[in-house]
Amino acid sequence: MKKYSLYTLICASLLILILSSCQNSNQSDQAGVSKEPKELETFYPGDITQVDSIEIMSGSDGTKKTTTDQAQIQEWIEKVRHLKIVLDPDQEDATGVLFHVTMFEQGKEMLYMTPTDMNHQRMEPQSELADRMTELFDAIE
Repeated sequence: MKKYSLYTLICASLLILILSSCQNSNQSDQAGVSKEPKELETFYPGDITQVDSIEIMSGSDGTKKTTTDQAQIQEWIEKVRHLKIVLDPDQEDATGVLFHVTMFEQGKEMLYMTPTDMNHQRMEPQSELADRMTELFDAIE
């Protein structure tokens, strides 16, 4: 009987150990991500006004458009740079986003975004950003 109790105690301890190790493994990642709203321009590594090319791709059909028109780029940046972005690693992955926008400086990719992703980090969906992306896509010839 003593042997059976010891065996049960060991099995229960192992089960508890296994279950406790299966808890959310990205808790440490979440601790480093503040859910405080930040302006879009803070995700740009440098001066966002130095962007010299924007590429936008439609998520629905893969159509890709690029602009190097500085007036158009600066006008669009002014519309989006102060939008509030909230990173949220708990957001579900978004499949089928409307647009993918990439900003370049001298041919180097500087910032990538979708209405649900900022530099490949999930964020709370930003409908105004989606609207501005639609405007940009329609405006580029």
